[in-house]
Amino acid sequence: MPLSTSSRPKLLCTASDFTITSVIHFTTLGWPNADADGKPQITDDLANFYPTTLLVTGFDILFFWVARMIMLGCHFMLDVPMPDGSKRELANAVPFKEVYIHGLVRDADRQKMSKTKGNVINPIDIIERFGTDAVRFTLASMASPGTDIAFSEARTEGYRAFANKIWNAARFLFMNIDRAKEAGYSMTIRDSGIVTELPAGTPLETRWIFDRLNAVSTTVDHALADYRFDEAANAIYQFFWGELCDWYLELVKLRLNFAEKVSTEDAEPDMTTALTLASLTGVFEAALRLLSPFMPFLTEEIWHALYNDVPPAKSIALTRYPQAADFPADPVAASAMKTMQDLITTVRALRKELGVPEKEATPIHLHANNRIVALADANQDMLSRMARVASVEFASESLSGSNARSTPDFDVAVLYERQIDIPAERERLTKDLAKYEKGLQAAERQLSNEAFMAKAPAPIVDGLRKQHAETKTLYDKTKSTLEALGC
Repeated sequence: MPLSTSSRPKLLCTASDFTITSVIHFTTLGWPNADADGKPQITDDLANFYPTTLLVTGFDILFFWVARMIMLGCHFMLDVPMPDGSKRELANAVPFKEVYIHGLVRDADRQKMSKTKGNVINPIDIIERFGTDAVRFTLASMASPGTDIAFSEARTEGYRAFANKIWNAARFLFMNIDRAKEAGYSMTIRDSGIVTELPAGTPLETRWIFDRLNAVSTTVDHALADYRFDEAANAIYQFFWGELCDWYLELVKLRLNFAEKVSTEDAEPDMTTALTLASLTGVFEAALRLLSPFMPFLTEEIWHALYNDVPPAKSIALTRYPQAADFPADPVAASAMKTMQDLITTVRALRKELGVPEKEATPIHLHANNRIVALADANQDMLSRMARVASVEFASESLSGSNARSTPDFDVAVLYERQIDIPAERERLTKDLAKYEKGLQAAERQLSNEAFMAKAPAPIVDGLRKQHAETKTLYDKTKSTLEALGC
């Protein structure tokens, strides 16, 4: 039977052609709802849900389903008035505005799953082994546009470890909240999750983590707007694991001091401890909301526990999704923390090369400009915690030798006596020198190319000159160290 009620040429389509309720989707929203004269009328469901914004589908059914949905929607829905009674234009007859085409899930060798090949993966088995959230995050992190997903159990195992990392971070937070309550601190979590500004005296790592939360919220917002679910998932992963857990949680241990119990109402709690715990709680809660679309079950349970099962909303999915404007940006703190991270990782690498026992603290010498010297001096507790630095001595001249390393911003040496393998050290420095010399030659070729310099944008040229200057500094320092070894 023809489904068209229009006076235009009839488009014949029967159930034998395709599944009507799937392709002619507006029939599920009350169409046709004709009046006494046979004219289609708008229904509440059509008014609310037609047209919709987005269709998610695979590329292999673009013609069989998607194209037919568009054609049939344009044909039949033109006769249905708009919610205000006006005539429907063609733009509002199209059933959806955008189509997101996802890839197919294939096996680890990128072969299409087939019972004949015996490479079918049972999703229920995978979920039971690794957890729903780990499987969901795996698929999201691999959902790059234009490519299929080569499902990897090894990668899913890694995201299960990520879920465990989040649980451990939550346990650490809950433990410190309990300690704070026992010590007489009052805890209040901001329902809105918005932090307009931080008070004076806020530690460097706290100002930095809010700046990073601002930046990752921007990245995720832009990625989701462009349907780059892989970029959003990976940005959240790097923030949660790399910055929040590996750096911030370790640094806040320096500030959470509950040794002195507040026994009376007049006693003043330590303000640094109170500020740090409040900031840690706020950042963790915001990170849960950021992660929620990708790991909804884990974040839901932790979020309810954070509010002692009396949350501000029925579900974390109903709360405000983090926006960049919710958190204060602090480029000064970001730059300072980047310098401290570089210094800490350089000292860690030096300690490993020198064979310093992990638990043994060692002094360091540091040569740098006044800004970095003041930064290191003000954050010696951070160096002690993160790099086992016993003390910092500031050198007025460049540092060299097998126990020293140079970067464009500073020279640092670890003071630790051990037998030096001079041939191995000479070989390492020679390789570094050759690498720097190759970089200098490449940069000089571009800088001396008049055609390139005339056409290249100013930021590219400035970046190339900066890179050349930094490489030249490293080259000179490495050459001096080689000469000191008698090479």
